Amino acid sequence: MQHNMQNEQDEYSKGMKLVISLTTKRARRDFVKEIMKVPGGENILDCIQCGVCTGSCPTRFAMDYSPMQIIKMIQLGMREKVLSSSTIWMCSDCYTCYTRCPQDINITSLMMSLKNLAMTENIVDNAKIKPKFHKAFFEVVNKYGRLHEPTLLAKILNKTDLGNLFHNANLGLRLFRKGKIGILPVKIKQTKDLTTILEKTSEEES
Repeated sequence: MQHNMQNEQDEYSKGMKLVISLTTKRARRDFVKEIMKVPGGENILDCIQCGVCTGSCPTRFAMDYSPMQIIKMIQLGMREKVLSSSTIWMCSDCYTCYTRCPQDINITSLMMSLKNLAMTENIVDNAKIKPKFHKAFFEVVNKYGRLHEPTLLAKILNKTDLGNLFHNANLGLRLFRKGKIGILPVKIKQTKDLTTILEKTSEEES
C-alpha cells in the first residue's frame, strides 16, 4: 500500500512538472507574440545575435543587460527580467543600433515599447526615477507644446535632498543668466505631428 502511494505521488509530481512546463512554454510564446505586435518588435525572431547593436551602443556601460541580451531574453520569454531591466531605461534613442543592424530590427523603437509596457504593468523596480522622468516629460510637453526644463526638474527632483536642490538651483541660475532657459514656461501651439505623437503616447500609457 505504501508502495502504491509512492507511485501515485511520483505520477502526480510528473504530471505537475508537465503542466508547469507546458504553461511556461505557452507563456514564453505569448510574450514573443506580444512583442512582435509592438513597434520595433516585428522582426524580433530574425535576430542572429551578431552583437553589432551592443558594440555600437553608447550607453551599454550603464546597462545591466546588453541590447543583444535583451532580444535573446525576449525570444526565451523572460518577461519579468526584460521589463524590470535597467537597459530599457538607459537607451538614449540614438538609433545607432538600428542603422547598423543587418536584420533591420528597430531596437530603438523596441526599447520605447518595452518602457511603455513596463509602466503599464508597473514593473519598474530597477528603473528608479526613469518612469517618473518619462511621465513628467510627457506632461510638460503636452501642456506647453514644448519642453520647459525648470518645470520638468521641479516634477522629478527629490524635494528632501537639499544638497541636490541647491546644486540644481545654482546651475539653473547660471543658465538663466546666459539666456539658455526661461524662468516661466511659454506655451506654443502644438503642431499636428506633435499632437498625434502625444495622443498615441497617451493611449499606450492608459
